[in-house]
Amino acid sequence: MIQTDCRIVNTSKKDLSIFNRCEHRKTRCNGELSQREKQKVRVSPRRMNSQHHRKPSFGDQKDSTSSLYSLSEIDDDLPSTAKKNAFQVRPLNDSRHRKGQTVVVVDEEEPQLVKTTELEVKLPNCKKDARIYYPSRDDPESVEICFGDIDSLAPETFLTSQIMNFYIRYLQQQASPTNRAIYDYHFFNTYFYQKLKEAVSYKGNEKDALFIKFRRWWKGVNIFQKAYVLIPINEDYHWSLVIICIPDKEDQSGPIILHLDSLGLHSSRSVFKNVKSYLREEWNYLNEEVAPSDLPIADKIWANLPRRIDEKTIAVPQQKNDYDCGLFVLFFMERFIEEAPERLKKKDLAMFGKQWFRPEEASNLRVKIRNLLIEQFGSASEDVGGSS
Repeated sequence: MIQTDCRIVNTSKKDLSIFNRCEHRKTRCNGELSQREKQKVRVSPRRMNSQHHRKPSFGDQKDSTSSLYSLSEIDDDLPSTAKKNAFQVRPLNDSRHRKGQTVVVVDEEEPQLVKTTELEVKLPNCKKDARIYYPSRDDPESVEICFGDIDSLAPETFLTSQIMNFYIRYLQQQASPTNRAIYDYHFFNTYFYQKLKEAVSYKGNEKDALFIKFRRWWKGVNIFQKAYVLIPINEDYHWSLVIICIPDKEDQSGPIILHLDSLGLHSSRSVFKNVKSYLREEWNYLNEEVAPSDLPIADKIWANLPRRIDEKTIAVPQQKNDYDCGLFVLFFMERFIEEAPERLKKKDLAMFGKQWFRPEEASNLRVKIRNLLIEQFGSASEDVGGSS
């Protein structure tokens, strides 16, 4: 579905109109810098000092006015434009490449050729705004995306929360209704972890009331009945991933918290502390509401759950640059959904490792997601044009 006051026009690769930045509505769709401005302010997260950080303002899960904690926040007034040939991922050096292929640089000295599909789509020539709601506007967990958000999929660019949340919802939508990925997985969006930290760190007298309010994020879901709970983390201009694994009742073991980080920048110790506190608070709440027979966890384990939570920092393939961390988190999710057993056992941790996949496989998601979004906007534009 697309909501726009604009006309639909046919556009070729060689003659793209300049798109105006989407305006703010209930959700801030775009606050990206132009490529020239990004070059001026690009900072490596490896060298980031705490004095450069600004605390983000995270709202609740449907209120994306809450800002992404990334370079895109430096100046919200700078316009974002879709430049000429924006849909083709350009090579980052001067080397020539064969027609019909795109150069995706995964290492400065090792450009690789990957096949891409050139999508011929109708695109809106927006005067004010153009946005889609994925998978549909009627979906209570729909993700609102402006066309300008595609800018964050340009080469050497950090992914925004809108793009991250779009692909997370895409992964969920790709699962069939009978697939366990819908019923046995729970996906939190990119704003959840900051709210989790606020809830578990609160020391005031209203701590219990605050946690009850926080529980709206997973209303109607018993996370201890899920096989896996996935939590993307965005801090210090970097993305990493937490996977909470709930074992089978027969295993006589407690939950396992996995932390996957493609640069090793986030403190696993801090992450484990926060997530353990979250599980402990939820256990306290449910312990008075849910009988152990309703849970896949053994009665003996449930009775002492806070002391039976294990943690594991997972060795994973490492990114070869400073800007693909979001892509790696999304690829971690995708590969895990494909390969994980119905319920994880400790022996299954052998599936991970530095050789789990080739780093360029994650980096190549940039082209795939860009094409998916162009296709979504094109299809939505055709729907609007056909109904007008």
